[in-house]
Amino acid sequence: MPDKKIGIVLSGGGVKALAHVGFLKALAEHGIHPAALSGTSGGALVAALYASGYRHDEMIAFFKETPVFKFSLFAMNKPGIMDSAKYHLLFKKYFRKDTFEELDIPITITATNITTGRVAFFNSGELIKPLIASSALPPYFSPIEINGDLYSDGGILNNFPIAPLQRDCDAILGSFVNPIRKVEKSEVNTTLKLIQRVYHIGMDALYYNKFKSCNYVFIPDDIEKISVLDTKMIEKAFTLGYDHAMKEMEVILGTL
Repeated sequence: MPDKKIGIVLSGGGVKALAHVGFLKALAEHGIHPAALSGTSGGALVAALYASGYRHDEMIAFFKETPVFKFSLFAMNKPGIMDSAKYHLLFKKYFRKDTFEELDIPITITATNITTGRVAFFNSGELIKPLIASSALPPYFSPIEINGDLYSDGGILNNFPIAPLQRDCDAILGSFVNPIRKVEKSEVNTTLKLIQRVYHIGMDALYYNKFKSCNYVFIPDDIEKISVLDTKMIEKAFTLGYDHAMKEMEVILGTL
């Protein structure tokens, strides 16, 4: 295992992405440290924080301190409820050196090019804009402009970006926090909840085929009960991830 170059792919999932933090913490406690990371949306944020050297408690603090909804962040004269561009200063607090090249390990961030309709992978140059773009879940957050094109949530086209890791890694571990479950009618009782449900189904239904290319895929128990934007569940999502990873550790080690 020490000689293997391990890659870890982290799915999107908003608040549920805190389970990735628990997963990474448990791996580190057992001597497993990724040589490369690839992530989408919340998974991209966790990847960037990890690659910046932040501890698990500091990663949790980032999600707690970065508001999902705040009056001063509302969008004016652009699509979306919140203005994604206004998050730049909030991200700058944690990513002072706004460049991929300053990270401790290489990462790839996935976003969706709304202009061309194609998936985009970022792994060099400016860091914060791709991070915000990857997390800009429509219709809540406005798209971000990068080099003349508009970008939104990477999960629209690729919520489990394993491809950037396949060529250079000897083993790949996946962490997926968006398993589809049956919901009650009462859980789809507003326009926004309907949009979120349809988006979730379309985003994740095909990704189980990608799991076959991983040595192991981490799907924590009960993570589907946490809502994507429920910031009150940040600590809960982390605990679910950590506890499940510890329970699965013997299996995980056996795949490497």
